[in-house]
Amino acid sequence: MSANATLWHQRRRHELDWLRVLAFALLILYHIGMAYVGDWGWHIKSRYQSDGLQNLMLWSNQWRMSLLFMISGAAVSYQLQCDSSWLFFNRSAQRLLLPLLFGSLVIVAPQAFVELKVKGYIPATGYLSFWRDYLGLGEPLPAAYGRLEPTHITWNHLWYLAYLFVFISILWILYPLIIRARRLALWLNQHAGATAVYLLPIILLFLIGELLWEKFPTTHLLLDDWYTHARYFSVFFIGFALVRSNKLWAVLQTHRQLSLLLALASYASIVFYAHGGHLSHYLTWMAPLEAPLRGWVWSANSWLWIMAITGYAQVWWQRPHPLIQKANQGVYCYYILHQTFIVLTLYGLGRYALDPIIEPLLLTAITLVGCTIGYLLARRLPYGRSLLGIKS
Repeated sequence: MSANATLWHQRRRHELDWLRVLAFALLILYHIGMAYVGDWGWHIKSRYQSDGLQNLMLWSNQWRMSLLFMISGAAVSYQLQCDSSWLFFNRSAQRLLLPLLFGSLVIVAPQAFVELKVKGYIPATGYLSFWRDYLGLGEPLPAAYGRLEPTHITWNHLWYLAYLFVFISILWILYPLIIRARRLALWLNQHAGATAVYLLPIILLFLIGELLWEKFPTTHLLLDDWYTHARYFSVFFIGFALVRSNKLWAVLQTHRQLSLLLALASYASIVFYAHGGHLSHYLTWMAPLEAPLRGWVWSANSWLWIMAITGYAQVWWQRPHPLIQKANQGVYCYYILHQTFIVLTLYGLGRYALDPIIEPLLLTAITLVGCTIGYLLARRLPYGRSLLGIKS
């Protein structure tokens, strides 16, 4: 076994802690933006819509969740190195499935209530009456939201917890085979370089898109969601494997400036295509290549931003910070609570003709304060930590 394979797990990569917190913060801001972006459907929309906001949302649209799955894969790599027994699987199940179940039954239910009321699918009924129906103890609810058929329950934004648990389970089962492939790992570590780190993930994401995207559109309902599974498990496994090579992990830092330039170029291309641009309008011979080129650009944009962000994180955030350490304990809690606060707050604010600047600022403030209060209460309530995914 190489020295690299021996030493990788002895290094605490503090940049992963920073990235996890910042990625979840970006997720919260993205969901707030979904209420205001024009022409994009969501659970509830503000009266103020901005088509120009699409350009900003497109910036992180393709890589924000991929970054979270890659970080999760890297974290799981460390955890399995320490303990790959049944205890690891049991801890993962408790950490992810308990919050998923509680969140789906209790935290997410108000989102479905508001969504159905806004769409006019349910009469003026009280929430407790709706919740009884939502749990399957009363009358059937209209199928006007992304619920888990044949039940009335939905996990909405909590799909990440379900998919992450599935990915962790697959990796845990395969882990004994993976660690036996030491010769392959050693060969890749010795011969793979920057070109492989740049191209192989992009090629993989491109092939997944070309083969699965049209056949299996994203549903986030777990079953028959093969495009989403293939895409996110790929980056999850890349994070698992990449963090095990000090050499390849350093490639992200060494080439961070190139990654950023290429990422900016891919983002500019995304905006060009999103606004109806076609290269074949300027170069007619490009017409047969337009569709695969578009797929390549989206795939490249997904990976290049992850490379650039992770590379700069290694430079900027190599040291621990007490606030980041505290925040890492509560990121799942904020994640579980945030969208319900967004939906309920926006529903309440909709009764008032607030200024188009005041409303989103107030929505953001109430969401963050609500999540913080929920986190502080959960830390003190019996079973609160387990039900909202707070680390001990």
